Order: sequence, then C-alpha cells, then structure tokens
Amino acid sequence: MDALIQDLRYAVRTLAKAPVFTLVAVGTLALGIGANTAIFSAVSAVLLRPLPYPDADRLVAIWGSRGADHQLLTAYADLMDFRAGTGALEGLGVVRGMSVNLTGRDTPDRLSGEFVTADVFTVLGARAELGRTFTADETEPGRGRGADVAVLSDAVWKARFGGDRDILGASLTLNGRPCVVIGVMPPGFTSPFGPVDVWLPITAIPSGPSNFERGARNVWGIGRLREDASVRQAASDLSVIAARLAREYPASNAGFGVSVLSLREQVAGAITPALLTLLGAVGLVLLIACANVANLQLARASARRHEMTVRASLGAARGRLVRQLLTESALLAAAGGVVGVLAADWAAGGLARAVPGGLPAFGGVGLDGRVLAFSLVVVVAAALLFGLAPAVAGSRADLGDALRLRASGGDGAARGGRGRLDLRAGLVVAELASCMILLAGAGLLIRSTVRLQRSDPGFAPDHLLTFQFRLPPAKYGDSASRAAFFARAAERIDAVAGVRAAALVSATPFTGNFATTQYEVEGLPAPVPGQAPTAGWSAVSGGYFATMRIPVVAGRDFDAGDRLGTLRVAIVSRELAHRWWPRGSAVGRRIRYVGDSTWLAVVGVVGDTRQLTLGEDIQPRIYVPVLQEPANFSNVVARTAGDPLALAAAVRAAIWSVDPEQPMWGVATMERLLARSSWQTRFSALLAGGFAALALLLAAVGVYGVMAYAVVQRTREVGIRIAVGASPSQAVAMLLKWGIGMTSAATLLGLAGAAAATHLIRSQLFGVGPGDPATFIVAPAVLAGVALLACWLPARRAAKVDPVVALRSE
Repeated sequence: MDALIQDLRYAVRTLAKAPVFTLVAVGTLALGIGANTAIFSAVSAVLLRPLPYPDADRLVAIWGSRGADHQLLTAYADLMDFRAGTGALEGLGVVRGMSVNLTGRDTPDRLSGEFVTADVFTVLGARAELGRTFTADETEPGRGRGADVAVLSDAVWKARFGGDRDILGASLTLNGRPCVVIGVMPPGFTSPFGPVDVWLPITAIPSGPSNFERGARNVWGIGRLREDASVRQAASDLSVIAARLAREYPASNAGFGVSVLSLREQVAGAITPALLTLLGAVGLVLLIACANVANLQLARASARRHEMTVRASLGAARGRLVRQLLTESALLAAAGGVVGVLAADWAAGGLARAVPGGLPAFGGVGLDGRVLAFSLVVVVAAALLFGLAPAVAGSRADLGDALRLRASGGDGAARGGRGRLDLRAGLVVAELASCMILLAGAGLLIRSTVRLQRSDPGFAPDHLLTFQFRLPPAKYGDSASRAAFFARAAERIDAVAGVRAAALVSATPFTGNFATTQYEVEGLPAPVPGQAPTAGWSAVSGGYFATMRIPVVAGRDFDAGDRLGTLRVAIVSRELAHRWWPRGSAVGRRIRYVGDSTWLAVVGVVGDTRQLTLGEDIQPRIYVPVLQEPANFSNVVARTAGDPLALAAAVRAAIWSVDPEQPMWGVATMERLLARSSWQTRFSALLAGGFAALALLLAAVGVYGVMAYAVVQRTREVGIRIAVGASPSQAVAMLLKWGIGMTSAATLLGLAGAAAATHLIRSQLFGVGPGDPATFIVAPAVLAGVALLACWLPARRAAKVDPVVALRSE
C-alpha cells in the first residue's frame, strides 16, 4: 500500500508538470468513455434492466401470423383455444389497446385504454393499490355480470382526479357509458404494450358481441410460461393448435398461424438493432481514443528515457518501472472516466428525449449500478489498452545509450528508435482501419436516410393537419347516426376559414393506424380459404383524394350520392388495378370482401400511397365511402392555407359544434408524422455519423502525431539531403511515401473489416445494400484525404528545415 501511494503521488506530480499532455489525454479518453457510457445506459435500460413484473422472463406476447407477417392481431376464440390446449402456459390473458372517451366533465378528454380479461393482471402479477382489479365474471363473455367497471392508473388518478381516495365507487362516463371505478393500480405500473390510463373489461370493446366471433381478429394475448417451459416450447405447442384450428375452421382460420415472442423482444425488438449498432460504433471510438493516448504515451516515453535509465541505475527493477507507468495510465483513465461519466449522465437524457415517444425503457434512462460497473470496466480496459505497450516500451533502460545521448545534448525524443516508431505506426494503422469501418457504416445509414426521405408517400404532405376521434357506441350505435355525424362534421370543417379542403378517413397514413381486408374479384375462381388476396382498406369521405392530392387516374371520386342504401361502390389503387386488370380498365369491375355476399362496383382508380412507413413496399388498397361503411373510429385531414397547427383549435371547434362531448387527439401535421415514421433510421444515421466524424478527427490527430514524430527522427537525414541538393518537394515526397504506405495499409484493412461489419446493419438499410459501391468509394477517399493531409503538414514543415540547424547536433 505504501508503494502504491508513493506511485500515485509521483504520478500526480508528473502529470501536473505536463498539463497540456494531461488535458489532451483526459479529454480524449473522456470522449471515448463518455460515449460508451451514454450508449450503454440506453442499452442497459432497454435490453438488460429487468422488466417491472414478477418473473418477467416467463412472460410472452401471443400474436397471429400469416405468411411473413408475425405480429398480427388474432381472435379471442383462438386465444381461448390456446389457453385450454397448451401445457406450456400457466396463464393467458387477452388484450386490446384502444382509446377511451372521457365525458361528463368540463371538456371532453381522451384516455389511453386497454380492454382486458381478468387474467391479464394475474399473468402480470399485478394487484391494485386501491380497491381491486377485475373478476372473471366481469370480463369473460357470457358470464352475465356486466362490464361497466374500470381500473385507473396511478398517473391518471393523480393528474385528473387529484389523487382523491373517494374515487373508488365513483362513476365516470367512458365511451358514453357510466362505469364504476373499482381500483387504482400502484405507482409506476403500466402495460408492457404502452402507457395506459384506464383498463376496461374486454366485453366493453365497441362493436359488442361481434368482437368474440371466430375470425374476428382484433386482440392479442399475454401469457406466463410454466417454470419448466420455454418460449420455443410454447410456440411449438400453440402452432400445433393453430394448425388444428385452420383445419376445423377453414373459412376463418386457414392460412393463419401463431407467433410467440418473449416480452423483452416484444418491448425492445424494434430498437434493438439500432442500439447494438451504436454500441459497436462507440466501442470503435474508444479503441481509437485509446490508440491516440497510447501514441501520446509513447512519444512522452521517448522524452523520458533518461529519467527511466537513471531510475534503473539507482536500483529500480523493470517491473517497478512498468508499475509506475501503468499507475500514470490508470490515473489518466480514472480522470477521463470521471469526466466521461458526468458527460454521459447529461447525454443519456438527451438521447432518450431524441427518440419520439421515448425509449422503451421502464424507469427511464440514466446512470445506475450496472452502468457504473460497465464504466469501471471500460476505464480499467482503457488503462490497459493505452498504457501497457507504452509502459513496457518506456521501461527498457540502456544506461550507456542514455549517457551518450545526454553528453551529446540529445533530448531523447529524436532518438526514440525504429522499433518505437513502428509500434506507433501500427497503432495509427489500427486507428485508421477502425475509422474506415465507422465511416462505411455511417455512410450507409446516411444514404439510407436520404433515400428514405426522398421516397414518395403518394400524396403531398405539406400544409396537412390531422387528428383522430372515436364515436362512443353508446351514443352512435348504428350506421345511420355515425354517417350523419360524419356528413355534418365534414361540412363544418370544410367551412373553417383557412381550410382549403378537408375530409374524413378511417386511418390517416403514418399515424400507425391501418386496416386490411381479404377480397375476391368477380369473374375469377373463388379463392381457397386462407389464400385470398389481401389489400389495405380505408373508408373515406368525398374529397379525400383532392385533400391529400392523391391523383385520380381513372373514373371518379366519391360524392354525396354514395351513402347508406345506395349502390355499394369502391375505389382501388393503381397497384390493385394493375394486378387484376393489367390490360383493361378497373372501372366498372366488381370486388367483394371474403365472406360477404355484396359486390362493390369499382368507380375509380387512384394513385398508390404508403400507409405506415416510407420504406414499405407499395401495397394494393381498397377505398370505400365512409357514408356507406361508417365505423366508430375516424380521422380528419385538412389542407390549410397557412400553418396547419394554427387552425387546430378552429377545426376542433367545428367538431364540437356537431357534438360538444366528442374528444379529439393526435393533433399533428403530416410532415411531423412522416418524420416520426422514419425516426429510427435518422436516429441511427445521426449518431453513427457523429461518432464517425469524431473517430476521423481522433485518427487525423493520431496520424499527425506519429508523422510529426517520424519527421523529428529524420530531421538530420532531411538536412543532409537538402544540403547535397535535394529540393524541398523531394524531401516532402520522401516523408509522404512512408505516410502513404501507412494509410494504404490501414485503408485495405478497414475495407475488409467494413465489408464484414456492414452486413450486420443490413436490416436498418433502405435503398442501398451493405456493399453499396458509392459508400465504399467515398469512405476510403475521405479517410485517405484526411490522413494524407495530416501527413503532409509535418512533412511540409520538415522540408523547410535549415540544413545547418539540422546538422548542428552532430
């Protein structure tokens, strides 16, 4: 311990005498350690932190599947068969997420809701903080006790009801029906599928009993595995049951299977590739930072050769010298770690805020025990990475050589030896190769983002305002009342000053809402059960295509005559028309939903659009008049003359003029929705690009440093060449030849590494492949240009040396 304290004191004094070196080294390490800590804090929160449910590793999400789609809604009846037929699950609950209207207060409001069976709370191991949760009698169809009860989240209880404990037994008007509050959940408890304000029984889902018919795919499941069961076993068991149901009920189940995901995969699956990519990127940044500091240490070790030799001559063993130099490295790493962790604590919060809706992390993102332990490991690893080689090299002491150098007036830095120069060059080659991998990955992600932003959504997104609403079934229980509301609402919105055009649509593109339908075409053989073609489906009002500026390429738009009681009509997208009538007109043809006897006459063909993301493939779509098929859920789209958000209040007032108890939510511009739909690609590209730029800067500094060191070593040689007639340009070329060789080797190694590494981000790319030629031309060119500039600057300075000065020491 005494020796350790002595080493620490000496290290502090030594580093204090070299403030520039110390600040540069600490700052470089702080960048690398801080970046790693910030990204790992997000990885820890999303992928490693235990989910806030008892034995969360045994929880699974259960979805329907069809072909390549593995996360589709499934049917309540199927989930009941799964629950009864498998031994892999000890519990299975049914879930449907849906907004809930809260009325009867000062202004109508919208709550995020889940309609569930009582098993959901049992599976999650959750109990109410106040009151109780549901019983099976209250949530299972046919049990006869009604469904007019509700359970509130702690957050909504405190925010909207002031935390009043008398809330139990109080009646709230939810979706137009009085519901008695029977419980409040504990603080912090929420659904693994997203924030929830209120839970209602599954039997309270709008549309009533039809939700529980075989083939009504509008729910998903959450299950708890038995202690000895695995996700794979559960998936295998349920797949056998799904296959049996497909045989027994071909009309509704043919072609449909089941998908079982661990709850961790369910919660974090979408963002996991981006986080792991960024973690790999910051790992390379740390390696580059360590190589830079190692180079600084080697340069400093050359200047300290005399000191090390004197210490050796006084009896210090080589191991003692290595320990002293490693102590200095550890002190630098510790200082860099402290600064980096403090910066990471700030950066982690910004990282979480940069993600729309926040990262899928329960408890937020920040420093905790796991993150601090990771930072400690990184600090120790960094100290060894950048400290070991310089410590070993610096501990080699040759007393005779040192005394001769001292007598001649040399400073040690100029006579560091070829071996030490080769070691420093090797470190720079590793830096440049790592930088090449980062540049290639960042280039691919940036090109993907550019391609994605240029992708055509199929409509004009500028000056579009959109929001959502849901008509309560208790108040609008039949098609006629809903159609009347839609007609009056469209008329009032269209009359708002500043609104150029407005329309209603069942699911606005890029809001995350969508619907699909299976259909058949008149004149073609009836499809085999389970193999009918699928198309996107939307109910729209007249003027929707003009409002969105979707071109009508054949036929007509919907009009006021397309209403209840008239000929059923449809408009199809260009993709669907081309698929079935490539050489003729789709107008006048007929299609119908599978299982429905009524044909829809195609009256128009419109341009193709994208619904969920800019990167998705074009899918066929069917549009029907909202006045012929009025559902409870709808969206408003309004094209405005100025800022769309400036008219949000006026458009909301227009809806309230029809029904003052109708809440609206999701107010946003279409441009914001488009940006949100591609946030993950932009997020990855932005951070990867930033890390690549940082790595390039560090690598350039490393190249400059080792080149400057080489120039100092060869100053006498340069002076002699100039003295015997060499031109300055020839001297520069001689020095650059070595730098070019170093850069070329690094570029080739980096290209090989990048070719392998970029395949790992294939799933995050759009419009470019992992071997994109443009990226693999530009990235090496940028790296080579920066590296050669860093080589040329010290070489140019050396070429201006006075031969007399260069030879004076001889």
